[in-house]
Amino acid sequence: MKAFMMKRNIALILLAALGVLAGCSKPEEKIEAAPEAKHDENIVTLTKENLQHVTLKTEPAQLSSLGMMLKAAGRISANLNKTAKVTSTLEGRLTRLNFDLNDRVKAGDVVALVESPELLGRALELKAPIDGVIIERTATAGELVEKGKVIYTISDPAQLWAIAEVNERDIALVKLGQDAAFATLAYPAEKFHGKMVLIGNQVEAGSRTVEARIAVDNADGRLKPGMFADVEIVTTMLDNVLLIPDRALETEGENQIVFVALDGNKFEKRIVKLGLEQSGRVQILDGVKAGENVVTDGSFILKSEMLKGELGEE
Repeated sequence: MKAFMMKRNIALILLAALGVLAGCSKPEEKIEAAPEAKHDENIVTLTKENLQHVTLKTEPAQLSSLGMMLKAAGRISANLNKTAKVTSTLEGRLTRLNFDLNDRVKAGDVVALVESPELLGRALELKAPIDGVIIERTATAGELVEKGKVIYTISDPAQLWAIAEVNERDIALVKLGQDAAFATLAYPAEKFHGKMVLIGNQVEAGSRTVEARIAVDNADGRLKPGMFADVEIVTTMLDNVLLIPDRALETEGENQIVFVALDGNKFEKRIVKLGLEQSGRVQILDGVKAGENVVTDGSFILKSEMLKGELGEE
């Protein structure tokens, strides 16, 4: 019995010692791995090899003025304030025509002769009333002409009109003195400019349009009366508007995006909020700041690279 109690006491002492040692030991420490650098999914990085095989062009977003345009169909017309008719003041035979179409004349030039019984054998001289160019000829030599017969139409081709057919609902936007521009079929890539000088006072019954007259300088003579014109009238001018070329825009789902050039070979995708758009430029309301360079040519390449990166991560 004594031996049993001794063994029991020794066992209790060992258990207590083990408990003390366990209480004194430090708890196991957890070692956390450093977080990996987060990848920015909006950044596209091109390698040197990529840059050698692609062409990227950028332009800065700029604060500028934006003209609001009203578009209208139109035509080129002779300036009737610079146009005159040559008519016979007597009945007789037209014996001579001194000028032909496109010939230039000066005021006072004798342009035709008419023999009339009323002049007892003398020829009636028909003279040019203004300087200009013969734009119409309506008689031939030897023809019998009545009093008041139009022989020639003379006009100054350096001063023309562009006649815009403005829809009735838009006429309140058109004012005298507004700037206007137009292109023609003959020169589709070129814009001609003029000023609004007259607004019609009658609505055409069939088309529901009003004629608006634009004075146009035509010193080089390239514009011809009768040409069709696509007219743009500047109705409102907005100042201090942030603009970028519209070719910088790419579509991503329901969003419009651009790529902004960062340092080196990095480009950042930005979702942009758009405002007004005119003549190849678009207003940016949010997403880009003035002075930042947006990619105008080659942005589809950056979009493709971004899509490839997203597919690779999946």
